[in-house]
Amino acid sequence: MEKLLIDLTRSMKTGTPSERRIAKYLIEHLAELPFETAATLAEKLSLSPMTVGRFLRSLGYRQLSDIREHLREETHITETTPAAPQEAPQTPLSSLMLQQIQAVQAVYDLAGQSVWKTALNNIADSKNVYVASSAEGFGICRYFYTKLLESREHVHYLQRDGATYIALMDEPIEGTLLILMDCGGNLAALQRLAKMAMKAGYKTMLITTRFYEWGPDSADICLTIPLGQNGGHSMLQLVAITEFMLHSLSQKSESSRRDRYRRIGEMQRALNA
Repeated sequence: MEKLLIDLTRSMKTGTPSERRIAKYLIEHLAELPFETAATLAEKLSLSPMTVGRFLRSLGYRQLSDIREHLREETHITETTPAAPQEAPQTPLSSLMLQQIQAVQAVYDLAGQSVWKTALNNIADSKNVYVASSAEGFGICRYFYTKLLESREHVHYLQRDGATYIALMDEPIEGTLLILMDCGGNLAALQRLAKMAMKAGYKTMLITTRFYEWGPDSADICLTIPLGQNGGHSMLQLVAITEFMLHSLSQKSESSRRDRYRRIGEMQRALNA
């Protein structure tokens, strides 16, 4: 099971776009696999069953039911093995679920702080919002950008190649917000962008689990999430804060965005027709 989690994590970082989508879903919904089939998984992710099947075979499984059987076998072994009096045995699945719970709790605590309200207000009220990531292959930043674009207008994604950074400099300083998402990897390019933006006078917001690598003057607004239980950079915290923030933004001014949601829905239906 450890190998499965490692392989899924590796696929999220280095796989094709389809493989990253499947790996992300499997990691986030590992406990729900007993209720899934390859067909339902393919439908949820808007992929072909053949693509899902090919990915499962790359992990060493013929079909999704093999993973479910693996989970059942591990659960059975855990239940039949006597536990130590002081501490219950922990499986990779239970460890992952515990980390998910801790990630949600950490973001819930953050949402009670004044900096959270300040961050939401700046995202909602800024005329233009730019989003940049330290590791585009991780996928969370682009997901955040896509969902944010559904909630409000004038959202832009800055690719890491540096050329698109020029687009930020074309905007007026007043009313422009730059969101920096530390998604792991090499921070050099993102840190240079942060310094350049702050020097020019743009409002900046940093989302990170490793503030110690940035410094106190790296951004105007900083949402710091505690590190994972293993002490390393954890995508679970980033997923949690992304979902919390997107949900809070949609609730913040839902009435003013109803017409936008309607028009987006009409466009999606037209494109899928």
